[in-house]
Amino acid sequence: FRIAANAELTPKLWRAALNGRARGIDFRTTSPARIIPRGGSYELLPTRIDFGQGNIRLAGTYGNGIKLQSRLDRLDLSLVNAFVPGLGVSGKATGSLDFAQASSTAFPRADARLSINGFTRTTAASVSQPIDINFVGKLLADGGEARAVMRRGGTVIGRLVTSLRPLSAGSGSWVTRVLEAPLSGGIRYNGPADTLFSFAGQADQRLSGPIGVAADFSGRVSQPQLSGIIRANSLTYENQTYGTRLSNMAIQGRFSGDRLELQQLRATAGDGTVEAQGSVSLASNSGYPMDVRVTLDDARLARSDALSATATGNLR
Repeated sequence: FRIAANAELTPKLWRAALNGRARGIDFRTTSPARIIPRGGSYELLPTRIDFGQGNIRLAGTYGNGIKLQSRLDRLDLSLVNAFVPGLGVSGKATGSLDFAQASSTAFPRADARLSINGFTRTTAASVSQPIDINFVGKLLADGGEARAVMRRGGTVIGRLVTSLRPLSAGSGSWVTRVLEAPLSGGIRYNGPADTLFSFAGQADQRLSGPIGVAADFSGRVSQPQLSGIIRANSLTYENQTYGTRLSNMAIQGRFSGDRLELQQLRATAGDGTVEAQGSVSLASNSGYPMDVRVTLDDARLARSDALSATATGNLR
């Protein structure tokens, strides 16, 4: 990246102009950003920053609390990679993101309305299939909800609906009120696994192939209760760091209570195989306990310049 800045500071007004380039994308303030200092608080007047073909408009205040309003117009998401190297996301985002919090202990208010076109994730080996995402979400002291629709080539491949009702003000900090909030909703997805896996943000790793997920959830954010299934017959997992490649991966699992029960996982690893069964908890209150049993038969687990290994045996 490279950044150039000019600023003029007076007791009643700060003005700053930016011009630079990050991740191959040019950016600049269309006119100097104006900040008004007011005895420990600062107000950012409406400011527009151009990013190549897109732009973002910002306004807000900062002091005892924080308030930020933003409007995005075809903002290139690859900018995120400058702050999270290896993530490899791209796409064009249009919409709004607003956030307000009266103090560090106050319950925050948030509102998001985004349309992302051509969302992909790029690794050293491949690029995920592009999809379009429409997302609407809000968080208030008396409740929150989020809805998302994913499309590929105009066809809906996934939907997410979730809502929560935070506990009353006397129930603890706002974080506690959210984590212990009653939760409800569900997810339906039938499409490429690399799209779902991209949200995990695992650099230099890839999961590809068709996958189906259908689950309803309730309980609390910190200890969700789920009911549903996950199915896949021809997945491929790759780890670029170690050269691990699991192909022809078949998965059968079901969500039950706060756990994902892995009924069967079988994959080819080099000239051998990997099989697994067990369960993984999704409850943060319990520390995400797991009980997984793996059977290795001449399985190639790593093949890179730094490490190479083939294993046979049982692992729990």
